[in-house]
Amino acid sequence: MNDRKENARPAGGTAGQAAENNAGCKIPQDDYTTGTGPISRLLSHGRENAIPLRHLTAMTKLDGRAVRAMIAAERLAGVPILADNSTGYYLPGDDAEKVQFIRSMKHRAKEIERAAEAIEKAKG
Repeated sequence: MNDRKENARPAGGTAGQAAENNAGCKIPQDDYTTGTGPISRLLSHGRENAIPLRHLTAMTKLDGRAVRAMIAAERLAGVPILADNSTGYYLPGDDAEKVQFIRSMKHRAKEIERAAEAIEKAKG
């Protein structure tokens, strides 16, 4: 069994309840509600503690596109924000989660490339 449940996000999903970083310290709300703070400060380690996009948008008061853009920028800056379609966004709990995410992203990239090539070759 995994002992990481202690890092689970608070119940209820309000911005005030979830405004804790990974060490459990309070974060000033305007660090993320203004879009100036990193999304990664709202995330916990491990897939079991993932936060869905709809909760991140509620906590930050930003739309989904803005939150995804911030996540993309943090990733490019070297912050390992992981995600999957069923649970949401999270920081790696271990190397296996990181490896699984990398494999998934590379597979998606190959599928996108195959689709683009098929459309490129299509007639009409």
